[in-house]
Amino acid sequence: MASVTTIFEAIGINIGGQVSTVLGPRMTSLIGGLFFSAGVALTYFTLDSFYLTLLTNSAMTGLAVGLAYTAPLACAFTWLPQRTGLAAGIILSGSGAGTFIFDQVQTFFINPHNLDATVPNDLDPSEKYFDNPGILKRTRQSYLLTAGIYAVLQLTGSFFLVNRRNDSPEADITVNSEGNTSETDELLKSSERRQSMATASSTDELGPRQVICNSAFYCLWLTLLLLRLAAFFVLTLYKSFGMTFINDDHFHAVVGSTASLVNSLGRPVCGYMVDCFTFKTTLISLCLVTSALLLSFDLTLLMGKPAFFIWVCLQFGCAGGLFAVFPTGTARMFGKRHFSANYALVFSATAVAVVIGATFATTLQAYIGWTNLWFIPGAAAVLAGTLAMSTPYFTI
Repeated sequence: MASVTTIFEAIGINIGGQVSTVLGPRMTSLIGGLFFSAGVALTYFTLDSFYLTLLTNSAMTGLAVGLAYTAPLACAFTWLPQRTGLAAGIILSGSGAGTFIFDQVQTFFINPHNLDATVPNDLDPSEKYFDNPGILKRTRQSYLLTAGIYAVLQLTGSFFLVNRRNDSPEADITVNSEGNTSETDELLKSSERRQSMATASSTDELGPRQVICNSAFYCLWLTLLLLRLAAFFVLTLYKSFGMTFINDDHFHAVVGSTASLVNSLGRPVCGYMVDCFTFKTTLISLCLVTSALLLSFDLTLLMGKPAFFIWVCLQFGCAGGLFAVFPTGTARMFGKRHFSANYALVFSATAVAVVIGATFATTLQAYIGWTNLWFIPGAAAVLAGTLAMSTPYFTI
């Protein structure tokens, strides 16, 4: 289901970029938000059918997330042109924090008395399911509860999304010790702004058709593909790997919740790094840390719970950082004017990575074992870092 959600999210981002150009960020986010809430609410009625649930709770919600994904980012970039990384990181950290918060809300609503699952899975006896009538009833009702909460939050948030009317740089006027403006500084800065605007209009502001003919796009796309593929292995298989030597479900629940928070925090941190340093420096750092963690992940077998906890949280943080780094890199490389449409093209790498990962990850583990498995995403991160270091396009 997660794979279907990501695929439709990539489709939605492409559509959302076009819609945002016509309707603006407020209406685009509102449409996407309400469509998302509708998908969650409809799952109340479709829960008895796997394929209908896949339609409402994966396809619809994924498409809705994509529709509303880039509009807030593009809007924030008009208000904070010098802090695009931090802006992207803070906005996108909401999705990571939302996972942590609503996991707790749903758990408290569905299972307020913390009852244990008692029905074993025939294929995997270590997995157990609930058969308590009250829990099953509240599971269905939880979709209506969360859909209502989502709708209220989305309506409130969309109301505040307005593009800056004047997207030109603010006047940078210095004041001397006597309180008078420096005419020389004004003239110099005015000249710099005119030159910067002229350069942007001629080379930096690229539309989607120009972007797909630009070799920098393919370097960016391939780098994201490799890093998202590496992240997919960790996000989907870390618990299965941990259960092979840590038989403590409560511990794994704590790991998952904490890792979600770190994933959320990694976005503004990495976004801030892009603003302080460069896109290339931040990207190479992410690749180095990710590859080191993946290639040494098997060592947690020897070091136990503390090491496993730290390794998983750090990898989740790096995976979250990608969501802040690549939107900022896209805006800096190709301009902010067509950001939504351009990032839709870049984000398509995520859908491809999910399809590849979902197809091979579990199958490979059965054939080559955990030790060899972690070398595959580790090698992908190494390749991404090599590409980031060698390409001349990431010097922004």
